[in-house]
Amino acid sequence: MHPDTREVAEHMREFGLNVIARAIYDVTFAEFSRPFAHALAVIHAAHGAEIVLKARIAEEHPLLIFKKLPQSSSTEESLTIAELFEFGRSVDYDDLPELLWATTGIRIERRDRYQEFGRLRNKIMHFAVPEMDHSHEVLSFCIEVLEPLVFAFWQESAVPLAAHWDEVILSDGYLDDQLTAHVIDVPLHVRQILDEAKES
Repeated sequence: MHPDTREVAEHMREFGLNVIARAIYDVTFAEFSRPFAHALAVIHAAHGAEIVLKARIAEEHPLLIFKKLPQSSSTEESLTIAELFEFGRSVDYDDLPELLWATTGIRIERRDRYQEFGRLRNKIMHFAVPEMDHSHEVLSFCIEVLEPLVFAFWQESAVPLAAHWDEVILSDGYLDDQLTAHVIDVPLHVRQILDEAKES
């Protein structure tokens, strides 16, 4: 295996956390002048979830996230990232909870909600945007399902990254207000981030 493939997990972790943060940012503010922003955030949140789960699995070994690998006939050298991009196929969203458990021993506590959110993403991507409160769905998924996992993986959070687009989301309490309005169960580490941001 080419040494460059070992950098996959770190890149995926950083990218996945930023994708989740963008979803949080998009649903914290109204859709005024941003049509379908909340529905698009469903897609971002599910995509971010898929990436961070794969990042954690890839820390065990990068090839574990692939269900189809390139053949040795495709190169004379060691397997490269370029060949993985071209010929590899990664594991699907629905199969990641079992793969995560098998490779790391970590279970997704709210697995039913993880799978249900994946189905919502598929409806939006492949059929139509259902009439519902997408903001609530995204905040609930990101804060109640993903944040405990991200903290368990790396003692990190995607929440501070949401301030990259506008710091007032944390400093002026907009996200905190939305979490309260939607009656979201906020993990302790997220509560500390929100409180510290408002105090600074």
